[in-house]
Parts: sequence; C-alpha cells; structure tokens
Amino acid sequence: MDTGYELRLRAVELAREGWKIAAIAAELGRSSWWVRKWVRRYETDGDAGLVDGSRRPKRSPERLADTVRVEILKVRSELEKHRHANVGAKAIQGRMQRDGIVAEVPSVASIKRILKDAGVTRPYHKKHRSGISILGLPAMIRAGVWQQADWVQDLWLGGGVKYNSLQISDVGSHMMSSGQWFHRTVYNAVKQLVGQAWLSMSIPLHMGTDNAFAQSSHRDNPWTLWVKILLMFGVEVIVSPPGTLGYTNHVEYINGLWRQRTINRWHYNTLDDLRTDTDQFVEWANHNRNVLDEDIFGTQYPAEHVDTIADQLRWLPDGFDLDSYIGKGGLNTLPIAKGRITFLRHIDEHHTITIVQNHWHVPESLPGGGLVIAGIDTETGNLTIRHKDDIVAQHRYPMKPATIDPIHAPVTTGLLDHLPPKHGAMS
Repeated sequence: MDTGYELRLRAVELAREGWKIAAIAAELGRSSWWVRKWVRRYETDGDAGLVDGSRRPKRSPERLADTVRVEILKVRSELEKHRHANVGAKAIQGRMQRDGIVAEVPSVASIKRILKDAGVTRPYHKKHRSGISILGLPAMIRAGVWQQADWVQDLWLGGGVKYNSLQISDVGSHMMSSGQWFHRTVYNAVKQLVGQAWLSMSIPLHMGTDNAFAQSSHRDNPWTLWVKILLMFGVEVIVSPPGTLGYTNHVEYINGLWRQRTINRWHYNTLDDLRTDTDQFVEWANHNRNVLDEDIFGTQYPAEHVDTIADQLRWLPDGFDLDSYIGKGGLNTLPIAKGRITFLRHIDEHHTITIVQNHWHVPESLPGGGLVIAGIDTETGNLTIRHKDDIVAQHRYPMKPATIDPIHAPVTTGLLDHLPPKHGAMS
C-alpha cells in the first residue's frame, strides 16, 4: 500500500478522534496546512480523495458556483492590499487552500479564466533564471542544507545617498533574509547572518558566496570573520567566482525579487524607510509566497516547512555574542575551527590558481581556463585540488592547523564532492 496514502489516512483518523490540527501535524511530522488539506479531501471524496494524482474537476470552469467566483475575487482583493504580494492565480489558489475557504479549490486554469472575465489580470512576462552550472547543481529538497549570500552594491536613495543590500537565501526552503547597509563590510554581513538570517532559516551545512566574502587584507590573518563564523558553526565554506558557475544563482534570483518588489516599484528617501519596507517584503516572501512543491515539502510555504522540521535543523546557541570576538581596530579574533573551505577556481595562463593571497601550481596537462575544486582541511592544513573526479595536486596551506572543535559537527562530505553530471562536468 502507498505509504503516502497511509499517512493521509492516519491524519484523517486522528482528526475524527478529535485531535487538534496542530497536534496531528506534530505527530506525523507534516504541516497544519497539509493536515487540513487531506481532511477536507476526505470529507469531500472519501477514501478516493486520499489517493495520489490529479483530481478531475467535477464541473467545468464556466459552471463554477457564483460563491466560488466571489471568493476568488475577494481573495485577490485581499492579496492586493499587501504591497509586495503576488496576486496571480497560483497565489490565489494557495491562499484558498491554506485558509480552507472552499471545500474544493478550483484549478489554476479556472482561476485564471475567472480573473480574465473580471478584467483583473496583469500582463505576464516569463522570467528566465539560469539553473545551469558546468559542474551540475545538487538537488535540494529540504531546508538547512545549502545557503547562499550575495551583495547588491552601489544603490542610491533619494537625495543621492549610496547604500548596499545583502541577501541570504536557503536553496531548499526558499527562505530569505535581506538587509541594507551604508557600508559593504564583512562585519555587517556577519551581523545580518547571525542576527537575522540564522534566527529564522537555521544554520546550513554548506554556504556559497563569491570571492568578496573570503578576501582579507591581513596577510597574517587571512581568513575573514565570515569564513571563521561559518567554520565555528560547522558550515562548509564554498567560494566561487561571481555569476558564471551557477553556484550563487538562487540568491541572485532573490536579489532580483527584492529589487522588483521594493526599489524598482517604490521611492525611498531614507535607509530606515527602505529597511522597514524590506522587512514587510521578507515577511511576505517567507510566510505567504507559495513556491514549494507540496508533495515533497508537505506545504507550499517556506517558513511553514522550516517550522515543521525545526527540531531536525541546527540553530545558534542561546546567548551567542558576536562582538566578544572583535578586537581593537575591528580585527576579528575568532579562532579557526576544524572544517572545510572549498574554492572553485579557473586555471590561469601560468597553470596556477589563486586562493586568497597565495598561488598554487596545477599540472600543465590541464587546460588553461579549466575549472578545478580546491579544498582546504583546516584541521590538517592540507590543500587538495581536484579536476573532475581526480586529485591532481596536494599542498600544505600556510596556516596553523585548527585545534578547536566547531559548535556543530562539521560536514564530512563537501557539497561539491559528488555532483550530478552536467555538460561533461568540468572542462
């Protein structure tokens, strides 16, 4: 028997025994929205409503009850009151399912037709987001595995005041954090990471960024506060060239979504005004943007997915204080913890790659411009360079081996260790 069917039937049985929806969700490890959905389907269709597969509509879109048409337009009107919300058919359908507005929620196609008949549709322009990487991209089906961070630089407020915006996203859950800063510094990035992002998204196993997050001007202290804080919490640090490899594509999409819903739509004179509106955008994006596959995640909503599996995720310890690790002159005093730092690097014309301020040779048999993965084990100080699936060089990185254990256990397998094939992998 289908285990999915058994789980849905168990939810119905508990509901009929008088269990509260939240208690059923906790018992079965699913969301409250998921429980309500299958209970409603059982009430409407009996056992047949609990079976996987699409459900054939019982009536044509033209014959939907007038009350359903009214509810569709009412939900759209409610969504439109939120300055950042989607108001399309998929968003309306998600809200109707989530709130249990009608027993049988119309299809997206039916909702589109009703919106068109009412003259409240907007022009649609399909967005193209690259999911292509010459390495292949690992599939993400849960929160807390892979996060990405990226700055949008040199933006302007009214009156000619320059600022920067940092987005941090969780690839699996689609949760996001957004912060605006006058100064694009690693310290501000870490403040947002531990003071905002990780409080709602959890601490990931892997974090991807571009080179700016790992560059340091201190030759005797080459690892930035960003790198050190990730290592301290058992996160693999992944550093890649910006824009070309697909390893920051999710956060770049989030950057675009933030711009579309805030600065491209509204005018802001002060950073406080923009921050307030951004907080409202993030609240909508995390709690009311139905982007997840319900059959995989048990919900369409990012924050609801994270709440459902919160006890399986990694979180900051109570009382963690970032400022206690900042010394005189702003120099970070955070120690290096045991872990992994992984760099994606192109081979230059001298058959070397550059990591922070050091240059490392690779075999001349490898093509210039080719891509390698260079991983540093901070506990041993060993630098291992791989091309495709082969180790092509090993060096000792000039650092004192880490002796401090991270707060959370470090990952034992790197995100790039076993990638799906994509266009022949690396060239």
